[in-house]
Amino acid sequence: MTYLAYVKVRLQPDESTKHGVTILLNSILIIDDDTGVRMMLSSVLNDEGYVVGAVENGKQAIKICEKSLFDVALIDIQLPDMKGTELLNRLKNMQPKMIRIIITGHPSLESAMKAVNERADGYVLKPFEVEELLQTIRRLLNEKTNEYFRIFTETALAKENTPVVKYQRPDNW
Repeated sequence: MTYLAYVKVRLQPDESTKHGVTILLNSILIIDDDTGVRMMLSSVLNDEGYVVGAVENGKQAIKICEKSLFDVALIDIQLPDMKGTELLNRLKNMQPKMIRIIITGHPSLESAMKAVNERADGYVLKPFEVEELLQTIRRLLNEKTNEYFRIFTETALAKENTPVVKYQRPDNW
């Protein structure tokens, strides 16, 4: 079953921008074949103010990622149609800026190494503490946001410090 839960949030006028950039709601895709886990995570993340999408297998995740962008993907390592590490790589190719976190109830050295090799941004063991997962998501989103602001600032400074030469007759170089 695929569903999206959207949240309406009112930002105060002074909260709507940071450094001249509009703050957007973060979106999270939950990919887990366990309905209970999907519903619990959807509810918690929705309450935290995230826009949440949830699917039960890898094919549905790929299909929804072709249509929508997500900031974070929480990926169960044991999906019915493919391994979570395989999906990790496919989502990386589709949405390179997406934060990808593996969630597993079947930890093994092999799965941890594969997740690291496929460049997972996080590896969480089930059963997990919800607050710890939320802290991990917040930390990774903060790092991503800070990187965007760093790039934005560097670009703005480069534009300010780049000399502009105007030619009287640009057709005569």
